[in-house]
Amino acid sequence: MKYLQICCLLFCFSLNAYSYEEVLTTEQIEGALENTRLNDVVNRYLATILMYDPETATTLGIHESDNLLTQRNRERYNLQFDALKKLRARLHEIKKETLYPNLQIDYEIMDHMLEVDVFNMENLNILGKMPQYYLNPFLSIYSVLTKDFEDYTIRAANALARLKAFPEALLQAERNLNHPPKIWTEQAIKQTRDSISSVSEFIPLFRRYTRYDPILRAQVDDAINKARTSLERYLNFLSKELMIQSDGDFRVGDYFYGFYLERWHGLDRTPGAVYRYTRKAFKNALKDLEKEAFNIDPMLAKSKGWKAVLDNLPKEHPPLDNVLKIFQEEFERAYQHFDEHKVVGFPKQRILVNKMPLFLSALLPYAAYAPPFALDEEKVSDLYIALPSEKLPEKTKEKILSAGFNYPQIELLVSNLVMPGLHLQNYESSLNKSKIRKISRQPMITNGWACYSEALSEEMGFYNSYWSRFLRIYLKTLRAARSYLDAALHTKKMKYEEAVSFLTDNLHLPRVQAEQEVLKISLTPTEGITYLLGMEKITEIRKYYERTEEKYFDLRKFHSYFLRLGGIPIESARKELRRLKKEEEKKIKVSEPL
Repeated sequence: MKYLQICCLLFCFSLNAYSYEEVLTTEQIEGALENTRLNDVVNRYLATILMYDPETATTLGIHESDNLLTQRNRERYNLQFDALKKLRARLHEIKKETLYPNLQIDYEIMDHMLEVDVFNMENLNILGKMPQYYLNPFLSIYSVLTKDFEDYTIRAANALARLKAFPEALLQAERNLNHPPKIWTEQAIKQTRDSISSVSEFIPLFRRYTRYDPILRAQVDDAINKARTSLERYLNFLSKELMIQSDGDFRVGDYFYGFYLERWHGLDRTPGAVYRYTRKAFKNALKDLEKEAFNIDPMLAKSKGWKAVLDNLPKEHPPLDNVLKIFQEEFERAYQHFDEHKVVGFPKQRILVNKMPLFLSALLPYAAYAPPFALDEEKVSDLYIALPSEKLPEKTKEKILSAGFNYPQIELLVSNLVMPGLHLQNYESSLNKSKIRKISRQPMITNGWACYSEALSEEMGFYNSYWSRFLRIYLKTLRAARSYLDAALHTKKMKYEEAVSFLTDNLHLPRVQAEQEVLKISLTPTEGITYLLGMEKITEIRKYYERTEEKYFDLRKFHSYFLRLGGIPIESARKELRRLKKEEEKKIKVSEPL
């Protein structure tokens, strides 16, 4: 009898085990099928961008339509809008819970990307309110011509095709634009003037393409002349017609702001909470700046304040014709320094230092990092430096160089933009195989890492001057002010003039610079908060692992794990790191001898 019971027990156990294996196999198969469906949605998304928005497709690294410009008309806009809505519905047919944990994050990113795209197209009225949008083809032409992603002859032919189509884009602007914000029209006027002045800079870029072909040379000359004429017409339209009716409001309001916080950045914070956080963050940053100014020069800081200490910042700088070379030398020093200290990996990706074209100066900071196109196999980064013109008076050139290219400033720029900053971040994140994470734009990770890199450089003794710490804290205060204004303006707790006065009164910025700061904030709601908040989140995550791993904590390993997660929301990065840590601990336990 006892023998029979044992046999029955063994039979039941084997039956249960078989059933469990069968269920597990079914789940695995279902997960693989849903993963295939997710990949299909991603590929359809890329195909949609390629079909309706060739300029954006280029920036993603999809080059089948590099010869075309995006059509800026309502018909194309509506077709793309409908395609994205249908694609999101298709995404929601996927059973998210059957996907592997990392693919569930990819699903969420794709869902948020589609939702934000649809939301923006439905609500922002880009065609009607953004006069600078119609100047974007200029940048796309320049990018195709200069980015090293395929044969130069093919790129030049595509750039020429886009240049020929450029005048039509500006004509479309006159049909579409209606009541934009005044500051956006003013920016478009400046950008158009700069484009007129710099359009001839395209001629040497085409020279290798036209060298032995007079017909091609004539086509390039004709396309450039027509582009210049169309820009002059657009400038006249902006100045004499559109400026009169430029009475739109650039502030998005609480609902839009809250939507971006939740759906773009993945934050569980209300607009009101962010407003209070940024206001407090600015006050604390200002106290830190005053304290550091006192450490630098107690007498001067006590009598005249931190601004007087900032004005005493060393003005030594490289000669104008040597600035780019000094940046290159600082790259090499940074690579060697951080490799020796074993705190980050080594970015095995080329970066080129270029003088910034004039037409980009209205769009970018005076030193700007341009990553490779996301899906390109050959990846080459660019660092653009806006140098003063040789034609400027000597005093003006000296003022620009001493303010923007003194040696402590160059150290800080290299830390932020190159190593261990954005260049390293881009390289490490590109190692993630997920297409979704490659094309996802997550400024909380990107901007937060750039600010974290400045502090990391100080921690690891990269800076040669004690002024670099003071300058870093000043920039932290400026970013805190931007984050506060970002929240205050876009939740309509502050008006344009109040924001400009805030910067002139509290940070002593010249009015022209203050206006530029507010303009940039106006164009990118919620992005201003990502620098400070992103850095804070990254620092919190690092402290958690330092505390939990104690003597086993490896800083370089932590940085690599974090950056190789790719473009995901910062809170998802926190969860993903913990999941990876648990998986690693399981592997260690399994591998331990009995």
